[in-house]
Amino acid sequence: MHRILLATITFALLTGCSSTPVAPGSAKRVPADRVYVYQSDVPDGATLAVSRDNGFWASGGCLATVLIDGKKVARIDTGEIVKFKVKPGRHIVGIAGDDEGNGLCAMQIGQPVKETAAEVSSGETQKFRISGTQNGTDIRPSSI
Repeated sequence: MHRILLATITFALLTGCSSTPVAPGSAKRVPADRVYVYQSDVPDGATLAVSRDNGFWASGGCLATVLIDGKKVARIDTGEIVKFKVKPGRHIVGIAGDDEGNGLCAMQIGQPVKETAAEVSSGETQKFRISGTQNGTDIRPSSI
């Protein structure tokens, strides 16, 4: 009996220590009041799509700030997706803590800026995934 209980607790802890990707069709769009720029069509432009996993470790209950080329472009919650229309070329896509958060979220504990580079061509869409573990959140290119 103790072994079954121990196995169940171990399984629950291990599965709770990471976030789960959001399927593209089930992700909610970030509300317009939390998206600040890059929403207008760009001639011969490209698209950067950022989604955020579900799960406690993906957020700790806080929104994340999405950055493009060092500029705050949106605030994203778990299970959401946001798309940005950009000029072709190299862009730096990143995340940071929520500077508009309340309570502990405003303290941005464990939310250093994390960034990755992207080179996008005209008509191309590149996807990025915000995921999390007990070590904090991260942003990486994604095929999901």
